[in-house]
Amino acid sequence: MKSICTINRFGTKEWRLNGNLHREDGPAIDRYNGSKEWYINGDLHREDGPAITSSNGSKEWYLNGKRHRLDGPAYEGVDGTKEWWVNG
Repeated sequence: MKSICTINRFGTKEWRLNGNLHREDGPAIDRYNGSKEWYINGDLHREDGPAITSSNGSKEWYLNGKRHRLDGPAYEGVDGTKEWWVNG
């Protein structure tokens, strides 16, 4: 089955499958302000980059709903804050 896209009155796009945020070929949430969030089966998840890219420049890496990154910080804030996480 393919995810279904809806667009709210502000222009934010959301893809859902069986009621859960889900998209395999891009972000499941593409916000009107430029922020993007990747989900699989309702969990934040992205294997090839940050699962959350905020319009302010911060980045967060998640796998299977848990903050996770092996090759660098799992959170990079715009103020220079960095946090390392493995399996949440």
